[in-house]
Parts: sequence; C-alpha cells; structure tokens
Amino acid sequence: MTKNNTIHVRVNEDVKANAEETLSMLGMTLSEAINLFLCQVSLTGGLPFDVRLPMPKEVIVCSKAELAKKLEEAETDVNNGAVSSAEDVFGRVRKKHGL
Repeated sequence: MTKNNTIHVRVNEDVKANAEETLSMLGMTLSEAINLFLCQVSLTGGLPFDVRLPMPKEVIVCSKAELAKKLEEAETDVNNGAVSSAEDVFGRVRKKHGL
C-alpha cells in the first residue's frame, strides 16, 4: 500500500513521548501504530475499542491465590519458551495488513 498522505496532529509532548517509548518496546513506530489504528477503523467500521467510562463493577478482582496461580502459569510459559516476541507478532500484523 503506497503511503502518500500526511496527517498533522497536535498532541501533548509527554503523551507522545510515553506512547513512542511504549511502542518502541513493542517494535513499532508511532507512524506504524497510527496506520494500524486507521486500518482497524476501516475494517471495523468504527473505533476498534470501546469508548466509555469504566464502571466500578467492571474492575476485575481476584484473590491473592488466583493472582499467584496466574503469575505462576505465566512464568511457566516463559520458562518453557511458550511466548512470541512483540516484533514477531507485530511483523505478522504488518504483513497481513500491508504495512
């Protein structure tokens, strides 16, 4: 897909810096993330996420034992190599969407 359009957006300097840092850890640039967002808007016919105020009942609460079990399972997955790097995951997404 040819990239021949430019979007100019004003954002808070800290918001941009924090987003760039987070995206960098995921192996993406800000431009790639914005392109991905716009592709998802087109594919879903709207925002690709809910926009609403969180309700207290939506907060997920679990016991210390449940949390410890989930963390143990996650650690086992990591130790067994049952993980994918962010670079691999986003590489597949980019390829699929021609980014």
